[in-house]
Amino acid sequence: MMAVVPKLADGTQRLVCKPTKTDGTGGLLNAAKLVNDNVVMPQESPVEILTNKPPKWNEQLGAFVLNFNKRVTQASVKNFQLISKTDPDTVVLQFGRVGKDVFNMDFRYPLSPVQAFAIVLSSFDYKLCCE
Repeated sequence: MMAVVPKLADGTQRLVCKPTKTDGTGGLLNAAKLVNDNVVMPQESPVEILTNKPPKWNEQLGAFVLNFNKRVTQASVKNFQLISKTDPDTVVLQFGRVGKDVFNMDFRYPLSPVQAFAIVLSSFDYKLCCE
């Protein structure tokens, strides 16, 4: 999973990222493509790129796992953690199952509550048929 959100300019205002020409250049996806193609450094980009945190192999369980710090109690294909390309050690968004129809969502800067909820809802759309 990859999510692209505008950075904050002065800590309070989001940078404007929209297509600037009729040919579709500019905007969030184009800014993310420049970072992924190593044309622009992630620190210099007007967007924050969030990607899935890679799981680690657990010998005892014989499976790949993520540490949700006791905020997620059940295994699910819907469980995920997103990290930033600029700070891969910090989890920006985590989402996971805690009951049959109950989930936890934790997020932090640079995401707003609306952005975090939108990312979580979009992950449900992709995984409806997986369980």
